[in-house]
Amino acid sequence: MKRFIAGLACATTVALVLPAHTMTAPAQAAAVSFRAADPAHALRQHFRAGYGVQVTETIRFGTGKDGVTVRRKGVLQFGPSGIVAADFVRRVVSNPPRKNDSPVNVQHMISVGGKYYHCDVAPADAHLPADKSWVRASIDRPSQRWGAAFGDQLINVFEPAALKFLLRTSTHRLPGQGGTQYRGTITWAELYKVSRSFREQMVFLMSDSKWQRAKITWRLWVDGKGLVTRLVTSGAFDDLADDFASDTRYTGWGSTVTVTAPPADQVIDEDDVDYSTTSQTPLNSVIERSAGN
Repeated sequence: MKRFIAGLACATTVALVLPAHTMTAPAQAAAVSFRAADPAHALRQHFRAGYGVQVTETIRFGTGKDGVTVRRKGVLQFGPSGIVAADFVRRVVSNPPRKNDSPVNVQHMISVGGKYYHCDVAPADAHLPADKSWVRASIDRPSQRWGAAFGDQLINVFEPAALKFLLRTSTHRLPGQGGTQYRGTITWAELYKVSRSFREQMVFLMSDSKWQRAKITWRLWVDGKGLVTRLVTSGAFDDLADDFASDTRYTGWGSTVTVTAPPADQVIDEDDVDYSTTSQTPLNSVIERSAGN
């Protein structure tokens, strides 16, 4: 796969173990505090109906002058078991512009009530009737359940099991600014085992041993309460796909969030839209673009 530009949005970690070192009294006190701020536990405490978190994300695909920048901003709404809804605006900028493609693509994405909706803001979708601006996915594919929520970020820090795995396998734990930074590397095969959302989005790629061995380097910041504030990931895929680097920030933990579906009179079902003449654009799935390669 040569182009890894659109991510997963449009189809789109565990017990905290401390090293057993001999510590001074102050270090032991710090360890107690560190252990109390368990990120997985802190995450579960925020799984409450009507509350959520704000997310801002920048991802760059490719190297040098030939690349794509994706920026996403929006909110996630929680329920007792985790994420139940998402509302994001996604902006894709190609440099240099691709042939027959707009240099800038903006899409509004909403996942709520078990449905996925998308609206092409710029350029507008010319295939839609004049009175419709939103398309509702008519097939309940697992990937659509996660598309608006996670977009192009491969690691889902809102899955306690995946969050626990990251922390347990971290190669560095660095205190600072009232919180802790973790660092490590994870393979796609490892992430596939611990992350349900990753499995459902990438299920047919994992039969390829090259993808299973591909690595994601990550850095994770949590605050003094154990809440995730930032995730930085990167990967180099040789001939599989473009290199990528992502930076995701999480703010407003515990804020009131209510995601609603688009107005019904502005929505058309996907099956009712004729996309037979639509060319692939940066807003289409990387998987769909590369399936024939």
